Amino acid sequence: MKRSAKITAGFCVVALALLLTPTLLFSQQPVASFYYDERGHVVRQEQDTNGDGKMDRWTYYDQSSQIERVEQDINYDGRADVIAYFESGRATRQEVASKNDGQIDSWYFLNVNGEVERQGQDPTRSGKPTLWIYYQNGQPIRSEEDTKSSGKSNRTVFFKDGKISRVDEDTNGDGKADTFSYFDGGQLTRKEMDRKNTGKIDLWGYYREGRLVKQEEDLHGDGKVSRIVYFQGEEVMRRDEDTARRGRMDMIEVFARGQVTKRLRDVKGVGRWDTVYFFTDNEVAREERDTNGDGIFDLRIIYEKGQIVAQEADTNGDRRVDVWVNFQNGERVEQLEDQNYEGKITARYSFQSGQVINQEQVANADPPRASAQFTAVEEELQSMAGYDGAGAGLNRVSLGLTAVESGAQIK
Repeated sequence: MKRSAKITAGFCVVALALLLTPTLLFSQQPVASFYYDERGHVVRQEQDTNGDGKMDRWTYYDQSSQIERVEQDINYDGRADVIAYFESGRATRQEVASKNDGQIDSWYFLNVNGEVERQGQDPTRSGKPTLWIYYQNGQPIRSEEDTKSSGKSNRTVFFKDGKISRVDEDTNGDGKADTFSYFDGGQLTRKEMDRKNTGKIDLWGYYREGRLVKQEEDLHGDGKVSRIVYFQGEEVMRRDEDTARRGRMDMIEVFARGQVTKRLRDVKGVGRWDTVYFFTDNEVAREERDTNGDGIFDLRIIYEKGQIVAQEADTNGDRRVDVWVNFQNGERVEQLEDQNYEGKITARYSFQSGQVINQEQVANADPPRASAQFTAVEEELQSMAGYDGAGAGLNRVSLGLTAVESGAQIK
């Protein structure tokens, strides 16, 4: 059977190699039977290749005595697991039952050089190929798959140098790809999605070593990124958002263990960071405001269970608290002032129903509590550095800040 061995030498699957291997010598000489037609031409050959007394290789010939089909039982269970088809003596197709159950689940189609140019697979065991892989020069270049058994491909994979370079998916079955994944060296680096099926990408995901590190969203369908989320591991670390659709980010949030811990806002909407919120168990515990737009926080509001309990203010811009206000049931009841800015209480006011009911001068009393100095907007921005999940830190470019600005201005 030298002709058979020569013709099938181009097959690229392991199972086929068994069809190509010349009959081997075993401890017991393999048995072969030949069947002829009325003209004396061989029409079928049966072989026992392992000498166990059972036929496991069947070769069929056409009227010109050329091989038409070869079937082989490679696991010796009495059923053919590999079938190779020939045309004019040339191998053109191979079918394989890879699960040892006799059901064909892989199809290989060969070019004139005996190389696989197309491969079909049946991963769903439906009896027909739902995954097709296309080859060029022995390398896969594209695959098309029907993952939903709808009768049409909804997932296309592109390869470069034998590795995945892009995956296009139709997730809603409308016949149009809406999810695009990009790879470098076989590693996922970026994923784009058209979540609203408008034909426009509205979600971009960026990956490092297979993990999502940053996600950009177009929340309004205008083609502009209005939310950026940074991840570390599987957790959200920071979120930047254009909440007012002004074309610039006006909110930054940082997270720990899935809960927001700090939020920086441009509350006035004038392009300047002016308010920072601090959270405990996802509730606002403290708020600080830059009331005069100089880039320094000067008003602190303290909350308990969502209600104001105290306020602290810096009225002369030295970052030290010189006014303390106490609240009961959400109403102001007392205000203490350091009118000399020397760290001592010099005046006390009492309130009832929002009105002053008593005023007195105090002889340099100690403040009611220790109060931290106020920080600058730039310092709060820097404290958020490193929460971008990619390890690059928070930079001026990502926030729209220039090097000469104080850190309070948003461009």
